[in-house]
Amino acid sequence: MKSHKFIGAFFGVWSCLFIVACSVNNSATMTTSQNAAVASVVDERITRTLDCNKPNEYNFIVVQNPKRKDNADPLIPKDLNVVISDEVIAKIELPKVDSEAKNFSLNSVEKTKVGFEVKVDWGGGVYHYEIQYNFRCKENHFYLYKVRRESFSTKNPDSGSFLDVKRTKIIRIEPNLPIEKFVMKDYLQ
Repeated sequence: MKSHKFIGAFFGVWSCLFIVACSVNNSATMTTSQNAAVASVVDERITRTLDCNKPNEYNFIVVQNPKRKDNADPLIPKDLNVVISDEVIAKIELPKVDSEAKNFSLNSVEKTKVGFEVKVDWGGGVYHYEIQYNFRCKENHFYLYKVRRESFSTKNPDSGSFLDVKRTKIIRIEPNLPIEKFVMKDYLQ
């Protein structure tokens, strides 16, 4: 008789715990759904457009992009994001180091009077390149309007004087190229 009472009590406690656990799970699901709805409303409120007259509102962040990972390349390529608050308003895919541009380096990203400029360099051995990409802000959007490329080469490697030949080329982009159509590796050489 005592074992029946014990089994009955055990079953009763187990049933109560099961009911409580299920109700906690449902309440967590409802809270998650409510939080998602609130987050959606908040995201809609913070969606902003670029105002060319307010350059202090946007910033630059370099982030890894695992979507671009190549199985043969152990390094995850990076992107340069232009952000307002936490929203990415433009993205520039940087070349994969070594597989797309040997010894590629992003040297600086700076705001200018009309927009911003990106300075990179790459190369190795008897060739080296320093490139500056200039973007202007007009009609609340960024456009590539000029690329300045300095290429250094070695005339005679046996002389011991390396990178002794310098050539500068300035490319004016007409019509200006919208930032979302810009592919950096197309302008590396």
